[in-house]
Amino acid sequence: MTATNVLWKYHRSVPQLPSVAVYRGDIYMISDNGILTILDAATGTMKKQFRLNGAPGNYYASPVAADGKVIFVNHEGVVTILRAAGEYDVISKAELNEIAFATPAIADGRVYVRTASKLYCFVGR
Repeated sequence: MTATNVLWKYHRSVPQLPSVAVYRGDIYMISDNGILTILDAATGTMKKQFRLNGAPGNYYASPVAADGKVIFVNHEGVVTILRAAGEYDVISKAELNEIAFATPAIADGRVYVRTASKLYCFVGR
């Protein structure tokens, strides 16, 4: 890869630990201190930036996405689900009351979240 291959660059609020999630044409980046930045994947243009309300703290796990939703887990074990379109509203939050570092896994309509001592399985109703 050379400089001629670079389509665009984004320099602000880039996370140190969590990887980005690319879903339905958007890039979701959660900074280590909980600032969410949503970029257009094709252009790198910022669509929205905000702190996840009700889920402050540090983020080490990477976001994951499926079924029109993006899922975030912070270090304190708060799972936040965001609508992946429109205003990017927070549609659900669960407090697991235990530290979490691991990125959630999604399979067969279920979300698996590992904390320091437990594995949780969530299913939509």
